Formats: sequence, C-alpha cells, structure tokens
Amino acid sequence: MNKLKTIIFWGALWGILEASLGWVLHLIHFKGEVLLLYPFGLLCMMMAARQTGETATIVKVAFVAATVKLINLVMHPAVPVFHVTNPALAIFIEGLVTWGFCMYAQRKSSRWMLKIPLAIGMVFASILLFRGWQIFMDAYVSVNPGIHKSGGTGLLSLWIGRSVIQGAMLLGAAQLVESTGQPIHLARWTARLAVPFLALSIVLNSIL
Repeated sequence: MNKLKTIIFWGALWGILEASLGWVLHLIHFKGEVLLLYPFGLLCMMMAARQTGETATIVKVAFVAATVKLINLVMHPAVPVFHVTNPALAIFIEGLVTWGFCMYAQRKSSRWMLKIPLAIGMVFASILLFRGWQIFMDAYVSVNPGIHKSGGTGLLSLWIGRSVIQGAMLLGAAQLVESTGQPIHLARWTARLAVPFLALSIVLNSIL
C-alpha cells in the first residue's frame, strides 16, 4: 500500500507542477516550456524510484501523471482531443525513456561513454515517436494545427538541440540516483499527501 501511495504522490505532484507551471509559462508566452518542465518530471520519477528502491516505479509515476491529464477528456469534452492526448502521451513517453535508460545505466557492464549517446539518442527517438503520434492523430482523429506549421531543417535542429539538453538532464539524474542509491524515507508524508495531492492535481489540470 505504501508503494502505491508513493507512486500516486509523485505522479500527482508531477501533474500539479505541469498544470501550474505550464499555465504560467503559457500565460507569459514563454517558448521552450518543455525544457523547463522536463526536469520536474525527472525529479518526480527519480524520487519515487529512490523511495521505493524499484526502477519500474518510474513508468508507474508517469502513468499516474498522464492519466490525470486524460481525465480532461471527460471533464472538458468540447476541448480538442490533441490538447489532452498530446501532453498525456508526452509524459508517458518520458517515463518509458527514463525507465529504459535507468535500466541500462544500472547494469554493471554499462559504460560511461555509451551512456551519453544513448541518452541523447533515446530522447531524440522519443521526439520522433511523439511526432508520429501527432501526424496519426491529425490524419485520423482531430486536426492538429501544429503539424501544418513549416519547419524543415530548423525544426530538425531544434529537435537535436532539445535531445542534447534533455539527454544531459537524463544522464545527470540517473547518475545522481546511482550514486545515492539508498531509498529515501518519505513514506509518512507521501502516504498522508497522496490522495489530497491527487485530488489537487485533477482540479488544477481541469481548471488551468
């Protein structure tokens, strides 16, 4: 039960940060919000993994955060589908990439020099996967205006730059967890705050 509450707490906290900070960044028309929000998602996933001592917790935390986003499909049926599914899928893909990279990084045979290109490559692959999802949704479900904006080489350069930055963040977070691998003791607080944080996360994601 404590592990479940830990997963709910960190997933809900991620949802709260996505909703509140995302709203502020959108309000001030800040470009590059992905790079600012990404570290907070990493923090939530890594803290949950450290607390439970299980790498698989990373994907479960991402699942909770993504599910909170998807609730808006019910709460706001008039909102374009891609406004809800895109961020939800992006969160879950981040969880899969983080989990996959941490699984490799924890292997005793893993090499430092391979971790760097692997982290960057996995992030870049996740961007391509997400782009493929956007194209699919645009073609068969709901029109996504972002797909039809011109990009070309400028867009590719943006993706590469983002992959390098997020890959460095991912590598740094994984190394931090590896160097301080002992579980942290926050069970009392995460158990008490799991349900309230989940409720707050749902509310914020519904109104912001």
